[in-house]
Amino acid sequence: MTEIKNAPFFAEVFEAMSALDKLCFGDYGWSAKAFIDTEEREGGVVLAAFCEGAFAGLFAGFTAGDTGEVLTIAVAPEHRRKGIARALLSEFLSLVPDEVETIALEVRQSNAAAIALYESFGFEKAGTRKRFYRDPTEDADIMVKRLR
Repeated sequence: MTEIKNAPFFAEVFEAMSALDKLCFGDYGWSAKAFIDTEEREGGVVLAAFCEGAFAGLFAGFTAGDTGEVLTIAVAPEHRRKGIARALLSEFLSLVPDEVETIALEVRQSNAAAIALYESFGFEKAGTRKRFYRDPTEDADIMVKRLR
């Protein structure tokens, strides 16, 4: 069973988030401070997923005015394909204030699983960011979900 918790968290959870983000995204993964800064930001949302008590995934995003953004989402390799990313994204969307009209994100063009997940939530490709990712260099799809 997956449990989704909303920040604030103990420092150890932020450290675990950083370690997982770096495992999934390499040197460009977030620091613990980046997760704390997002959580403390007005409109910031930081979520942690726990599977049978073990840290299993993370989400960070924000809303501001009429827009929002998914900043990072990651699931530990041993917990993938259990619906954790879906649960994290669902929880974020349930927290979005009524005045938010669109949610945006960037995703590697080669990440078919993530693209399929986002499309299942109604995100659509809205553009491309050339050479957005490094190691390896790759374009990002900009995806947007219209809420209103």
